Amino acid sequence: MGEVSERSLYVAVVISFAAGTLVGWQANRVRRRYLDWKKKRLQGKLVETQKKLDLS
Repeated sequence: MGEVSERSLYVAVVISFAAGTLVGWQANRVRRRYLDWKKKRLQGKLVETQKKLDLS
């Protein structure tokens, strides 16, 4: 394998760190949106169930 200069190695490390940070940030956003959607859906089901119990 050819010799890699210190500068190109540094640039590669910085780019990979930035890419990992960006991917992690986006994954966390998607996870939070999913959890918010799931919470709203379950709260809606709870309200429906409570209405059914009140009517019976």
